Amino acid sequence: MPADLSLSAAQIEQAKQAIIDQYGPWTAHNIHLGHGIYTLDPQSARDIRPRWLTQIVADIAQRPFQQLRILDLACLEGWYAIEFALQGAEVVGIEGRKASVEKARFVKDIHHLDRLTFYHDDVRNLSVANYGHFDVILCLGILYHLDAPDVFAFIEQLAACCRGFAIVDTHISVTPEVEQTYQGQSYWGQYYQEHEEAASPAEREQAAWASLDNPKSFWLTRPSLVNCLQTSGFTSVYECYKFSQGFAKQGVSDRLALLAMRGQPQTVYSSPLVEQLGTGKWPEIDPH
Repeated sequence: MPADLSLSAAQIEQAKQAIIDQYGPWTAHNIHLGHGIYTLDPQSARDIRPRWLTQIVADIAQRPFQQLRILDLACLEGWYAIEFALQGAEVVGIEGRKASVEKARFVKDIHHLDRLTFYHDDVRNLSVANYGHFDVILCLGILYHLDAPDVFAFIEQLAACCRGFAIVDTHISVTPEVEQTYQGQSYWGQYYQEHEEAASPAEREQAAWASLDNPKSFWLTRPSLVNCLQTSGFTSVYECYKFSQGFAKQGVSDRLALLAMRGQPQTVYSSPLVEQLGTGKWPEIDPH
């Protein structure tokens, strides 16, 4: 769907500047507003991931976007949520920082996206009671900002709200340094410093690329993340190379994207022995 041109270029520029004056400039999402005007500028932040993400959802869902209900968690300035709303989906975006929410709502209004709603909320409040069920959930760049045990409870709610599939893009720990136990299950990872302990609430609010309030976060290892997704209710987990390749480094990468499917558990009829083994877990590398 092309940008709405009911506003003149001058009107769009004026409205955009008013948002910047009140909430600061856009920090990441370069979205077209019409008349060649972007939230950043046409030459910056050339990010191919919206194309990859749109294609992944279309390929996996195998349904018209108009039939999908999509959730974008910690949506920042709303680019992905806006893209899927432009594609025709019903979309909910949740973002914890008011400045980002207002920028996202501004673009929504520019494009007259009636099936898109942005909520100023903490993703740790995600639940079926609060937000309902979704065919597709985008969990992009948020898991690694949560501390234990919040990250485990959040993944449980992610699975509970999902009736189709979730795409999880996150940093991971490449070494199992610290063990955490949740609901009788052991998970490994490492801590990451988000804020100084003495940072004020205002300072933490201004740190748009950090957690909302927790001074540290817990990064799960790859095996622990997969195990936690499966324990929480996702029936299959696949690595999505196309979306995560932009973060690849030489050697071992500490970021990956996963496709987590919420399906029906299947029974193996050809071997009772296989059924006795259960679903199985991915073993950790011995930290010792």
